[in-house]
Amino acid sequence: MGQLTRRTRTVIGLAAAALVGTLAAPASVTAAPVDPWTCTPGAFCAYPQDNGKGSPCGWQIDDPDWRSGSSVCGWSKRTRVQSVFNNGTSGAPVSIWTKAGMKGTKVLCVRKGQKLNLKGAGTFIRSHTWKC
Repeated sequence: MGQLTRRTRTVIGLAAAALVGTLAAPASVTAAPVDPWTCTPGAFCAYPQDNGKGSPCGWQIDDPDWRSGSSVCGWSKRTRVQSVFNNGTSGAPVSIWTKAGMKGTKVLCVRKGQKLNLKGAGTFIRSHTWKC
C-alpha cells in the first residue's frame, strides 16, 4: 500500500479521537420521575406503603370483601393499607370499611382525586363502596 498523506493521517487521527471521546464520555440520561400513585383511571386504589408506594390493589366497582370479592387484594390480609387514591371519574367519593360487607368501622371517605396516607401504622381494610 502506498503512503498516506499528511492530510489523510490528520483526518483519520481526528476521527479516531472523536470516536474515542464519544465512547468514553459518560451518558447523561435523566430518567423521568415515576409517579408512585399508579392507579387505573376510574378506579379506587389502596397501597401497602405511604405515598402510593408498593403494589396497588384497585377496583372500579364496590367490593364487599377484598379477600374474596370482585378483585382480591392478596396483601390486605396480612398488611395494613397505608395510603389510598380515588382516581374515579364519576365524582363519587369512596368509603372504606374495616370489615367485610361495609361493616365495622368506616375509616374515611375519599373524595374524587384525593390521595391520602392513613395515620399511624395504617389500617386493615376489608371493603369499600362508591358512596359516603
